Amino acid sequence: MLSGDAELTSHPAARNRVPPSIAAIGALFALLSADVLGGSSHAAVFALGLVAFVVTMWLVRLAKSWTVLLGTIVCVVLLIPNNGSYVLPEALPFQLEPYRVVIGLLELGWVISLLIDPRVRSYTSGFEGPMLMILAVTLGSDLANPHHVAAVSSFTIKALWLFLSFVLFFYVVVSVVRTREMIERILTVFVCAGTIIAIAAIYQRRSGYNVFDHLQSLLVVFHYVAASASAEERGGYVRAFAGAGNPIELATLMAMLVPLAVYLAISRRRRIWFLSAVLMLLADFSGGSRTGIIGIGVIGLVFLWLRPRQTLRCWPALLPIFVVLHFAAPGAIGSVIGEFFPKGGIIHQQEETEIGPHGETKYASRLSRIGPVVHEYLEGDPLFGIGYGTRVTGYHNQAADNAIILDNEWLDTLLETGILGVFAWLWLFRRIVRRLSIRAKLEGDTADGWLAVALAASISAYAVAMYFYDSFGFVQATFVMFTLAAFASTVLRLPSRASEPELAGRLTRAPRPGRWLRWPQPATE
Repeated sequence: MLSGDAELTSHPAARNRVPPSIAAIGALFALLSADVLGGSSHAAVFALGLVAFVVTMWLVRLAKSWTVLLGTIVCVVLLIPNNGSYVLPEALPFQLEPYRVVIGLLELGWVISLLIDPRVRSYTSGFEGPMLMILAVTLGSDLANPHHVAAVSSFTIKALWLFLSFVLFFYVVVSVVRTREMIERILTVFVCAGTIIAIAAIYQRRSGYNVFDHLQSLLVVFHYVAASASAEERGGYVRAFAGAGNPIELATLMAMLVPLAVYLAISRRRRIWFLSAVLMLLADFSGGSRTGIIGIGVIGLVFLWLRPRQTLRCWPALLPIFVVLHFAAPGAIGSVIGEFFPKGGIIHQQEETEIGPHGETKYASRLSRIGPVVHEYLEGDPLFGIGYGTRVTGYHNQAADNAIILDNEWLDTLLETGILGVFAWLWLFRRIVRRLSIRAKLEGDTADGWLAVALAASISAYAVAMYFYDSFGFVQATFVMFTLAAFASTVLRLPSRASEPELAGRLTRAPRPGRWLRWPQPATE
């Protein structure tokens, strides 16, 4: 089994002994196999579980490091659309997308490792207060609203299952990623995958062709259905979404990955990673989304807060970036400016409501939805809301949808889990960003310090973007947020360099000014 970033060897005597836990698991699956051979009505489900167990054991033993497994998951989640385009064949009793399969296998392998290998341990994150409150409020909201849950039970179970899988994945990463070197290797995969997405998004904006809709030849095991995300236009140009659920998620994802590319450029002292950051900025604009631009603004403010001198020295780079943007994504700047300053003002635009011929609401802008939602919230349980996952949206048919899309995850959280849910999530984001900011200032211009800055900026961008779209309903950006939050736990758990006498004095001094784009070099490991 695996522990940390390397495969551990066991004592020779231990290899000839079957632990009681693995014997129990083997007996369980033997019984399930017998049930399958006996023709049980649940044979397909049991057979799939047995196959998953065997494949997981094989993968865990085959892989030489947890980094390989986590890097593989990053590629699957980011580079394969999660909008229902690729699913397991319909002959199975349920449909699974690729990211669900690989995350489920990893989590199963980790749990099995905890059971049969005493060297594999679980770790706390340091954020247990808000995490436990989020879990308690999420489950408690459904327990407090059984009548709401019963009406849409299948959708509620699906939403809960996805949420709990992300929480479990968070603790898997917290437990197996223990060094900055491991974090940096996985961040490299994030940035490389983000660069591929950025190039595809820029190309989609220019040509209208989305390469992520044509992966059938590579994903032969999965059944392809027409992409649920359709191309939109803004300002006469296609709004790119690449492999994301929609252009807003693409823009948010690109914004969150930009600080990671900046960190790699500083840590590795190779400016090629700045090119990745620029490409992702171009892709952000290619989505034609105000949310992504706001995310970039939040990231800039975090960098200005934690690294003011270094950030201000980079402002001359904005001019060549805008020049490149003008040619790489024509019309992107003008369309985004038009969205921020529409005719009549952005407040007036966001208060508009379109009424249908029979008095029904055909379209309600963001601000016009706040009043009715707050009224609905006050009529329900102010503490626990109407129940997590009970608002079904996005299926575009009257049989499934029972609510309108709010385009505001904070408002949706208030409605579904009440004021306690909003407080819990605010507590989590505040604790992560606050502790990372303290660490960033403490470590100064070292690689550890810049890593804390990058993580704080990306997580802050996601927290702010939640106000502008239903972020929990989209997999990619939420997956990145949970992963980076786990990395933040690891960074805060590592020994501080400020405790070393030879570095303590240097970390208390202000950084020396340098030339434009000449970032301070991190301390040698």
